[in-house]
Amino acid sequence: MFIMTYDNRYIHLGGYRHRYVECGEGSRTILLLHGISCSVEFFEQVIPRLEGSFRILGLDLLGFGRSEKPRRVPYSLELYASLIREFVDKTKSGDAQETVAIGHSMGGKYAIATALLYPGTFSKLVLSNTDGFVHLPGWVRVISWPGIRHLLKELMTRDRIARYGFSSAFHAPGRIERSSFEKNLLISRDRQTVDTVIALNRNLARLDLQRTGLRQRLGELDLPILVLWGDHDQYISSKLAYTALEELPGSELYMFEACGHSPMLECPDEFSEVVRRFLVTS
Repeated sequence: MFIMTYDNRYIHLGGYRHRYVECGEGSRTILLLHGISCSVEFFEQVIPRLEGSFRILGLDLLGFGRSEKPRRVPYSLELYASLIREFVDKTKSGDAQETVAIGHSMGGKYAIATALLYPGTFSKLVLSNTDGFVHLPGWVRVISWPGIRHLLKELMTRDRIARYGFSSAFHAPGRIERSSFEKNLLISRDRQTVDTVIALNRNLARLDLQRTGLRQRLGELDLPILVLWGDHDQYISSKLAYTALEELPGSELYMFEACGHSPMLECPDEFSEVVRRFLVTS
């Protein structure tokens, strides 16, 4: 059992205040990019397992966790990619010669966008249950309409509904360390975080790899890529792991058995070992 106790640090990126954590040391830096409705705490079970071999940076993305949550921002893949690139530049260490991104779900999509828009930012990518390969029809934007938006916000922040939705991120929720489960659940149902989720939905066209043309450029990626997935993912079907494998050049796939959308919490030992092996040997 690990509970994250690292000091919070803050940095301004693009004029917005962001929270991050830093620990460990080594010639490689791992940048952790969380998924939607989450924060760096989503990685708290794997950070202690990796910090002995690598320098770890965990960033709360704009609108999430303890980073600033501006009400009116033109969210886009370009915006998130620029913030991530700026963060990598501002936190470079003389000892760490390369940066590897580990992106989960939404964070995986943002890692891909950063690698495409700012080549050379990362030496390797690890994409866990990544977003970016799901087609969302334009009508899903109706949830950001005023009346529906307010109703959805009330529903998403209610404990019973939030708990049910959050539990769906796991194949076996009982395997998650209890205090870690409760902490991340509380983060996900924060009212300002829900506002960000709705804002992202409103800006769907600018946050979609296909609609922005970035998916058509995946062939430009020239770095080792590890695709991770849980075979019982209820959020993003494990079938899409093979789509990602086909479209991401030079990628390899590792499938977690009896695992859902969040292997870093559900299978932290296995997750950490697979990542460590990829970073050291690929």
